[in-house]
Parts: sequence; structure tokens; C-alpha cells
Amino acid sequence: MLLHRFYCNPITKTVTLSGPEAHHFSVLRLSAGEQVELFDGAGTVAVTRIVEITKRQVFLKAEEIHKYPPRTSGRIIIAPGISKGERFDWLIEKCTELRTDRISPVIFERGVKQARNPKVVERWNNIAISAAKQSRRLFLPKIDHPMPLAEAFEMLRKEYPKCRILAGSLSAEASHLASQPFGQSDVVVFIGPEGGFTDAEEDFMKQQGVQFIRLTDTVMRTETAAIAFASVLCALRDIAVK
Repeated sequence: MLLHRFYCNPITKTVTLSGPEAHHFSVLRLSAGEQVELFDGAGTVAVTRIVEITKRQVFLKAEEIHKYPPRTSGRIIIAPGISKGERFDWLIEKCTELRTDRISPVIFERGVKQARNPKVVERWNNIAISAAKQSRRLFLPKIDHPMPLAEAFEMLRKEYPKCRILAGSLSAEASHLASQPFGQSDVVVFIGPEGGFTDAEEDFMKQQGVQFIRLTDTVMRTETAAIAFASVLCALRDIAVK
């Protein structure tokens, strides 16, 4: 039987939870003496036992702590345009469940214009934590602040120097994603806004050696395309590992 899972960073021998995570213990009607699982989103997971539950805090003692190394190859980075309203929240949630390693929102010329919000990444991280708890993944995806295409491209190519860089396309001349042999290479995928890439953005990516890839002949919303790319790439990565 799977234990209830909660987020805690850092994880130590004795842990005190408060806030929303502690509140969930009451919602789930957990009591002292029961076991629960903690994860820190960075590869550490612990089996703990509840020592005491108060109105605002939960005290736990770790019985087993396991640390797993992070992935160093086969990383999947989704760099999508920003969707309106809750649709981008849905993208964060589903890409987390699929085990995407990083989400780098891009400000495209035809994309949704949003006011700068210093707390937006914190909100996205909270969505990713909930999705990771539900899907039981150990590592949270890294989520970046939105940035313009050229800035995002430079950052990602610097951090993943041997990666393959793709961009979603509807062109019949573009290769199909499922036909590509990725092995364990890191893959970055730029996914345009619903208005599509501008000519200048396409020219920039072509000059940088980006490979344009198609999924279907239909026009998908940005978040749908992001999740479709993540699904196929994660499946291909799993096959390559086996």
C-alpha cells in the first residue's frame, strides 16, 4: 500500500511541518503512529512516522531516508509560449506528471502579454509540487521566469551544450517527432504561441541550427502541443533506457 506523500525541504531525522502541508494531515484524518512519506523534490525521499499532530503543526521522525542522484542525460526541456489564464497552470501540472525536467516559458512576439509578477514562478512551483505528489516523481522540474526567445535560447544552449534543439512546426517538410532517434541526448523544444512564430523568430532559430519538428497536421493550442511533445519525448527516453 502506498503511503500518503508530503513535500518537505530539507528532510532531516526529525521534521516539523506547518502551513498547507500540515493542514492536509487533518483533511486525511491521519493520526500519531501512522507512517507517511516525505520528498524534497531534489531526490531525497523518507519514510517517517507521525509523532504528534497539533492544530497548526505536525511532528515526524524519519525511519528511512533514501537519496537518488539527479538525471545527467536524456533531460527534456519544454520552452513554450505562455497560454492565457489557467491553461498554463495545466501545462505545468501535466508536464510535471510526465517527468519533464525543465519548463522555460518564452515571451514570443505574438504571445500573451503578461504583467511582470515576481511570484508567478512560486505559484507554478506549488502546482508542480502538487503534481509531483500525485504522480510520485522524486525530482521537481526546474521552472524559469519567462524570458524573450533569444535570452532563453542562449541560457539553455549554455546549460545543455550537447542538447538537440527542436521547434514545433506544421510544415509538411518537417520531420515527424516519433521518427527521431534521441537516445539519451538532452532535448530542448521551443513551442510557439497560438499566433505562431514570427518570420524573425523562425529566421533566428534557423540561423541557430534549430530543427523544426511536427507532431500532427492539426493546429494545437500551445499547452496541448507542449504536453504532446513532452509525452512522446518522455516515452522515447524510457524506451532508450530499456
